[in-house]
Amino acid sequence: MNFDSYKRKWVEAFTSWKREPKEAPYSSDVVSETADLSTKEQNVYLHPPNQHLDIYTKRAALKVSTSVVCLKSYSGEKEIFQCSGTIIESVNTYSIILTTASLLRCSTIRNAIADNIRVIVHLFDGRSFDGQIESYDFHYNVAAIKILSDTPLPIASLAHLSDSITIDPSKLRVTEEKPFQLRPHSSSFNLIPGDSVIALSRFYTKPYDIMAAPGEFSIDRCDYDFFDCKELFMASCRIMRCGIGGPLINPYGEVIGICFQDLGRVAFLPINIASMWWEHYKEYRQSRRPWLGMEVTNLYAAGLEILERIISKFPDVLKGVIVEEVVPGSSAESAGIKHNDVIIQFGGKRIQSFLELFEIMWNNVGESVELTVIRASHDVPVHFSMVVEEATSDKLYSWPLWKAR
Repeated sequence: MNFDSYKRKWVEAFTSWKREPKEAPYSSDVVSETADLSTKEQNVYLHPPNQHLDIYTKRAALKVSTSVVCLKSYSGEKEIFQCSGTIIESVNTYSIILTTASLLRCSTIRNAIADNIRVIVHLFDGRSFDGQIESYDFHYNVAAIKILSDTPLPIASLAHLSDSITIDPSKLRVTEEKPFQLRPHSSSFNLIPGDSVIALSRFYTKPYDIMAAPGEFSIDRCDYDFFDCKELFMASCRIMRCGIGGPLINPYGEVIGICFQDLGRVAFLPINIASMWWEHYKEYRQSRRPWLGMEVTNLYAAGLEILERIISKFPDVLKGVIVEEVVPGSSAESAGIKHNDVIIQFGGKRIQSFLELFEIMWNNVGESVELTVIRASHDVPVHFSMVVEEATSDKLYSWPLWKAR
């Protein structure tokens, strides 16, 4: 073991929030089922940050925990998948749960629903309901499951992400840190790399306990051998497979994304995209999927040498979206977009961030739009026209085909 590994294990072992549990006496009031965890799942379950939660993590988790559910799917009598989900709507006797489409996916045929499927939903209070498939989308790997209950159920607060950060060096100053406190539902949340986030889930056996995995937002890209969805963000949380489909929350207990597992980390779909998908489905009863045709990220994530060349020529360009890859044969390639182009205007609107660009593309699927980019090799902005393509069946993102436990 090298020094860094030893130091990390020492810090984790002596966290001030660690308190060894005392074995509880047997009680017939709590019914527990045994769980056969793999070695990897045991490591995640016993991961010290997941075991020894601080008070801020607990407060945020408790604000939303009653709307986090466990879901299990079956093909006939054979179990297909276990995951988590979030109640986002509850009106009178029906509620809508946002989760992963892996719950429904056939384990042998990509982008197909398993035969003779049924879904069971387990709530925080032990109640169970049959789930009805309201909608699903294999491109973004999301699904909406409907359940019927006698009374409305607790719903989560959602906060759309704002991922706009300026590279303006004149903004260097120390800001006064505000005291932490939970806040009411808000419309947006500004997410900065290094910000604390928490992945929530429900364990897949009785009594379906809530689990929390704290971590930090990262600008790293996910493993494209595992996922190739270009809209995913990353966080350092470590979750078990049953945490897939569960909510990623901010320190205020607001849902900001849907979690997916990525080799010891969390890849998550921003709630902005999931919300647009769901609202569009409710209105038109069909999905919409803009196909980017390129991999992009926020300008602030570019290398320092690239930023220096850009800001020296275009000092007023302090936000935007930089192109990291152009997919061959895409409309982006046909338009003339190149690697390291910075998109500053799209569809007549100034682009501040990736999520702003995505929303404009979403609203213009099938349309030709004007865009403006800047290049370090040019002294003036370059203008293009580009058709926003739709992700047809041959262009759907690839997602893991999970085997039954």
